Amino acid sequence: MMQLFDVGILTIVLVLVLGIFLLLFVASGIKVLKEWDRAAVLRLGKFCGIKGPGIIWITPIIDRVAVTVTQRAQQTKIDTGKYTSNDGSKNRLTGYVNWRVIDVQKAVLAVENYQQSVFNVIQHTVLKIGQSFPGETAMMDEELLYAEIQKEMEPSLTSWGIKILEIKLKSGSEWD
Repeated sequence: MMQLFDVGILTIVLVLVLGIFLLLFVASGIKVLKEWDRAAVLRLGKFCGIKGPGIIWITPIIDRVAVTVTQRAQQTKIDTGKYTSNDGSKNRLTGYVNWRVIDVQKAVLAVENYQQSVFNVIQHTVLKIGQSFPGETAMMDEELLYAEIQKEMEPSLTSWGIKILEIKLKSGSEWD
């Protein structure tokens, strides 16, 4: 008598189905990161390391990529808005600050949103230092202004794994 399902065929089908599920499981953990990107990986909610670049594999269900951080230079535009300096003169500083992440682990763990935090520190520091320079002198000695700004920002940003690359500002004095 012929059986409805031969044990050999049933075994082959079972192995194929399990193989497909295993293949899908493994494939779902494969991630590709660009040369300049790094991924902060959490295992069951706890930080377990930085991975990348290239092809990485994270254990599905157990691991997850919390955030992908670029290590390329980033630019933050600055506009202090209209302000009055300590000597009573009116001014406005605009420009940009170039910066990059040098320590991905610090950038991910030390501060919740490193990009917004960097923006806030830059904006606040430029306004604070700009107000301390009397009117037109803010841009007369650019190097001193930039050095003061960098010196003020460095402790916070270094503790977050961020390095300032360049600061460029221009002044718009005597607004209406």
